[in-house]
Amino acid sequence: MSYLIGVLFAFAALFLWGGGDFLIQRTTRRIGDWETLFLIVGIGTVVLTPFVYTQIIGYLSVPSILIVLVLASVLGFFASMLFLESLKRGKIAAVEPIMALEIPVVAIMSLFIISEMLSPLEILLVAAIMVGLILVSLKEEHLKHLRLERGVLLMVAAAVLFGASAFFVGYGARLSNPLFVNWFTGLGMAILTFVYLLFKGDLHELVRNTLKFPKLVLATALVDTFAWVSFAFASVFIPITIAVALSENYIGVAALLGLLLNKEKLVVHQKAGFAVALAGAVALSFLIGF
Repeated sequence: MSYLIGVLFAFAALFLWGGGDFLIQRTTRRIGDWETLFLIVGIGTVVLTPFVYTQIIGYLSVPSILIVLVLASVLGFFASMLFLESLKRGKIAAVEPIMALEIPVVAIMSLFIISEMLSPLEILLVAAIMVGLILVSLKEEHLKHLRLERGVLLMVAAAVLFGASAFFVGYGARLSNPLFVNWFTGLGMAILTFVYLLFKGDLHELVRNTLKFPKLVLATALVDTFAWVSFAFASVFIPITIAVALSENYIGVAALLGLLLNKEKLVVHQKAGFAVALAGAVALSFLIGF
């Protein structure tokens, strides 16, 4: 039963991240990447504070928990900056497939740090999901010209750092709880981005742009926050690698939304990729949930 709960939370993260990427891309192009990151983590921290304030002293007084939370926060900060910049520079359908690199990063860290191993069948299904996500996100001209789109190299670095951050978020959720780990990482990232914006002299511009797009800013922050909370809950009930693999299907959702909203047609390899990723996710869900 607990595995089924974890699967449900992973799928919740899937859909929240799928829609959230579009909101993030729109917000960065209207407000800026640093500003968007600050608003996302800042609003998320405020929303989560009433649920965790009584636990702050207890958890932060344990050195092992504090180290894991700091690592999740710092890695998440740098990963987010690279991710936001890549979305601002490149086409979302071109840069999204690179995020599948998160999965092997998390798998390796889970194996060597907490000795969390997958069965051969689970590994096969996770690999199928990765292949499917890459195929569904590759446009036909990418295969013909084999060229790097703008933002792709940034996304590679972001994917590796996000994988490491996701592992520590999942591990931190087990050591503390899903709400607290997201509150702490959000607070840490909010402080870092606030200091940068303060020295850059962009706080006035931040306030002005936020007031111009309040609904977009609030929606982006809430969707992204709830996505990370859902992922953290999933990591408590199921292996972190599987939680990442299932929720990573948001790549397919986001890429498909981008293609559909831009009135572009899906080609054969994209349809096949979506089918493989979806089948892999469903099979993996049934394997661990029932």
